[in-house]
Amino acid sequence: MTGLRVNRSAPSDAPEASTGWHPGLRAAVKIGFGVAVVGFGAWFLVSRWHKVQDALSQARPGWLVAAVGFGILALFASMATFRRVLAGVARALPVPDVARVHFISQLGKYVPGSVWPLVALTGMSRRYDIPRRAAMSAGVLTLVFSITTGGLVGVTLVVIAAARTSPGLWWLLLLVPVMIVLGHPRVVMTVLNRGLRLAHREPIEVSLSRRELAGILVWQFAVWLFFGLHCWAMVVALGGNAATSVVPAIGGFALAFTAGTLFVPAPAGAGVREAVLALALVNVIHDSTSFDRASVIVVVLLSRVVLAVLDFALAGLFLLVGRWRTTDG
Repeated sequence: MTGLRVNRSAPSDAPEASTGWHPGLRAAVKIGFGVAVVGFGAWFLVSRWHKVQDALSQARPGWLVAAVGFGILALFASMATFRRVLAGVARALPVPDVARVHFISQLGKYVPGSVWPLVALTGMSRRYDIPRRAAMSAGVLTLVFSITTGGLVGVTLVVIAAARTSPGLWWLLLLVPVMIVLGHPRVVMTVLNRGLRLAHREPIEVSLSRRELAGILVWQFAVWLFFGLHCWAMVVALGGNAATSVVPAIGGFALAFTAGTLFVPAPAGAGVREAVLALALVNVIHDSTSFDRASVIVVVLLSRVVLAVLDFALAGLFLLVGRWRTTDG
């Protein structure tokens, strides 16, 4: 286990108790979940398509291509983070397999309620003989790392970017040590194990070495860097100043994505992410003559739709790769 300890009273390769679900019911739930994901995803894209067409007519194509490229890098960095965590909690999986689990399960965020990605993750992980609670632990840890680092990057950079126009926001930096403490693996696993005990499940003991934790955090900070550069490229594509918009774009996107994740009822943080990102990008207006409030709305909308398309495209790609590898094997 390369630096991680799993409680020997509950070995990770032990057989799990049956869920008690009839196979037919289990199949019906899977089909229903798939229909819900595709349905909400289609509604999400179709309901915004006419606005996207208007936005595309205003943007510079080269920067849009860069935004798509940065978005792809961010999503793959997110997959790499999850792969490292999963390797510690359960076992390492080949990249095509972990990519299949990660990208397909992430489509659950388009169904109202933030629990669905974790539900899909635990179900898909059984295909690779990973116990449900180990998969759930990996998913929760990855989510907490994402929220903690996103909050740190977002709060810090937004305060720095707003120093000229809104110096009173400095107090937000007081949240930084709180987020560091709440995001520590020991704190996370204590809360998770308490929940497992309440559910009459065996706890999982996980201990990350500094080197392993550093590796996970490097990938997770890379996620926010690439996501932020994706947003920055959108801003520049619509006339924003390239030099002065990079910090608010990176910080604003990290803070907006984190806020959207924490708002459980909304699918993929819809509404919340847009509101926070719009507020963070308002300061960019002061440094550009061609980037106005309408441009901020366009950036928010275009970013959301581009990332949604990439989510579904990568999930479809690795679904096909998984089937090809199964057939070939």
